[in-house]
Amino acid sequence: MTTDRIVCGTDTSLLICSNNQWMEFSNCTTGTVCKDGMCVHPDEDEGAAADQDSASADQQKSSDEPADQQDTVTAQGGEDTNQDEQQVSSPVAETPAADGGSEQAQSTEENAQASSDGGGGGDEGGDSGSSGSESTSTGDNFGINCDKFKEAVTKAGDAIGQKYPAPSDSQCQSFLKGMPEGEIASAREAAMFLANIIWESDGLQAKEEYACQEMPDWCAENYKTPEDVSGQTYWGRGYIQLSWHYNYIDASEGLYGDDRLAKDTSQVAKNEDIAWAVSFWFWKDRVRSDPGVQEGNFGASINKINGGLECNGGAAADKAKKRYEMYKVILPIFAPGETPKESGCYN
Repeated sequence: MTTDRIVCGTDTSLLICSNNQWMEFSNCTTGTVCKDGMCVHPDEDEGAAADQDSASADQQKSSDEPADQQDTVTAQGGEDTNQDEQQVSSPVAETPAADGGSEQAQSTEENAQASSDGGGGGDEGGDSGSSGSESTSTGDNFGINCDKFKEAVTKAGDAIGQKYPAPSDSQCQSFLKGMPEGEIASAREAAMFLANIIWESDGLQAKEEYACQEMPDWCAENYKTPEDVSGQTYWGRGYIQLSWHYNYIDASEGLYGDDRLAKDTSQVAKNEDIAWAVSFWFWKDRVRSDPGVQEGNFGASINKINGGLECNGGAAADKAKKRYEMYKVILPIFAPGETPKESGCYN
């Protein structure tokens, strides 16, 4: 915009530039006269008036400087346009670090993917490359690798008439890494855990309740308790569908020694490692200690996870049977020679 510059056209008029328009403002102030288009004191020489006019001209020139010179300033962050472009191109900079939050969750998955690719754990690497990476990063995993993991997920879907997509390498790596943290003690226990997780997450496709994504207000109200943190919702998230404030608190304290998950519940769904971590935590804390689970009775694991609805005459007993059908095809992949045991839920 042109710099404001006061001029006069006659002894009794004064114009001012405002918003690029010349507007009559007032007469020259008392003691000044209009001379050569400027209000000056009668005793002021023409040189002073000329200097003032020259200064105004310099301001005008500065404001109208060539575009290439302005571009130099812009490159240094001096113009709004480039600042806006920088903000759009790097939204992660505004993501809270505590989460790995929404954008950072993508970064976590990408890092896990890069780690997997670098270790040869991808689809094309074969068992040799896969086992080399997993044996060092996850310790004893009972011979379970990414090939077996992916086969287990897809065949579990086939067993109940579903076509589940093959899981990603990052999902596999997070699963393998979480096994020791979940205190998985055998390949059979890993099969029991995974069968339940596949059911809870619709073939590892859902890290958040579908219905609550479509009806968040309804879910927020139905999962509400007096202990909730303001602005947070406590519906099912993670591969185990962790629900209710008390479970978020318990999982957070068990995993991190603080209440971060209760204060930022969304990260349970958006961060791949956390989605698995809360699932392994729940298994370790709420499921695996059951004597029936330790004896290999798959129904006992269902009873600990959702027994009120699926076991002992519950309204959703048919769902428990589907879990078992998946377990029957996963067990021989993870633990060849093991015989599945159905008891502990509906029989």
